Amino acid sequence: MKLRVRLQKRTAPLEVPGAEPTLGELRAQLRQALLPAWGYSSDIKFSITLNRKDALTEDQKTLASYGIVSGDLICLLLEEADGQPILPPPPSLPLENGHEPPTLIPNKSQASSSKEEGQNEQSDNQKAQVEVQKSDERAGSSLEFPSGLVPEDVDLEEGTGSYPSEPMLCSEAADGEIPHSLEMLYLSAECTSATDALIVLVHLLMMETGYVPQGTEAKAVSMPEKWRGNGVYKLQYTHPLCEEGSAGLTCVPLGDLVAINATLKINKEIKGVKRIQLLPASFVCFQEPEKVASVYKDLQKLSRLFKDQLVYSLLAAARQALNLPDVFGLVVLPLELKLRIFRLLDVRSLISLSAVCRDLYTASNDQLLWRFMYLRDFRAVQEKVETEEGRAEMEAHDVFAPHTSSNPLSSQPILS
Repeated sequence: MKLRVRLQKRTAPLEVPGAEPTLGELRAQLRQALLPAWGYSSDIKFSITLNRKDALTEDQKTLASYGIVSGDLICLLLEEADGQPILPPPPSLPLENGHEPPTLIPNKSQASSSKEEGQNEQSDNQKAQVEVQKSDERAGSSLEFPSGLVPEDVDLEEGTGSYPSEPMLCSEAADGEIPHSLEMLYLSAECTSATDALIVLVHLLMMETGYVPQGTEAKAVSMPEKWRGNGVYKLQYTHPLCEEGSAGLTCVPLGDLVAINATLKINKEIKGVKRIQLLPASFVCFQEPEKVASVYKDLQKLSRLFKDQLVYSLLAAARQALNLPDVFGLVVLPLELKLRIFRLLDVRSLISLSAVCRDLYTASNDQLLWRFMYLRDFRAVQEKVETEEGRAEMEAHDVFAPHTSSNPLSSQPILS
């Protein structure tokens, strides 16, 4: 399981071996790999959290039981004897003329602890720093981190592979985090209400799916001109996959709701309309409008809802109106991925899906797929029928009773 670990302002990737690692295994991996690489002693006390507040304490539980999956961010808090978090030591300084760096001066809170603990902790930190400095000399100008660990303060342009702290898309943003593009749009729009902020977010979601705002003056870092006026919001887009068509959004506030109508035009002729209604209060908190990160919430939910129910269906309708082949969706997936999805369905759903179109019918008519369905859904039934006990039980429920025909002519003798 690959995780991201953050301590103060430093973030690094960490891989925990095993199919279902436990919290204790993660803690041991942190002591062995990450903390020494950052200049800490392996005996230092720390807490593992998901929100920088509530510590995870039951080491015998698996990470999955805490809802942790590969790619999640784990936050560490260092602890003193009184349980309060402390700041990490400053990064190691390069050796100058063969002399060691100056001795670190402990702060007041550290001086209040026992002298022996302070000296031991200081000596451990100095040893770790000297070890890192020696490895720096052997490797030249770069540090060697075990298990592919990379410090966050290294320049991303150098190809180090470190993880940026901010999300790139709305679908990746957790509460309290927003993409930089959304921040730029929000500041340029000068929003005065929650509805304004919601329309800015909708505009960004359109651009994330490839739609381009119409007008040469429209840029990705600012809202298009005349997007807001007289209580109605209007936005126009084109898409590189449907160059002959255009899409227009008309957003109208209706009480607590905002109705969004997406109009599809092909050669200036309206070919379809998609509609969706959103509740601004569910995704925008406009109590502190100057703090952009606190304005938006549930970005992942809105991104999935808006794109699935409006954006992608609008693009599919445009390509269909232009007699262009599909470029996304279930139909264009490779056969292997289709079979993986099909085997998650029950038999009735699979039969219904095969009736949608010729392509899905051909893909679902796979012998290995139906063998899998048989072994999963009907093998136990057949084994039960083959046993005398099972047969008697099914006969008792009239499973093998002859069915009465509803045809009145069936009782008549057949004339030759």
